[in-house]
Amino acid sequence: MATANSQDQGGLERPRERLEQAVTRLEAALEAQDLKSGESDAALAHTLSAAEAENAELKTLNRAVSGRLDSAIGRLKTILEG
Repeated sequence: MATANSQDQGGLERPRERLEQAVTRLEAALEAQDLKSGESDAALAHTLSAAEAENAELKTLNRAVSGRLDSAIGRLKTILEG
């Protein structure tokens, strides 16, 4: 009986090793994916920050142009009425 038991142990050793290797590869793949995701999130955050800064600049520029146009329209009305 002892030999049958030791044969079962020996027969299971190789599949167990292969299973451990597969689990190790899966864990490594998940870690790599998490790292990619983290890099992707950082890139998206940087892009969003840049877009928000550009939006703020464009709003400021828009207000300045709007003020100039209002001023020019006011002068034109004064000239046309006079």
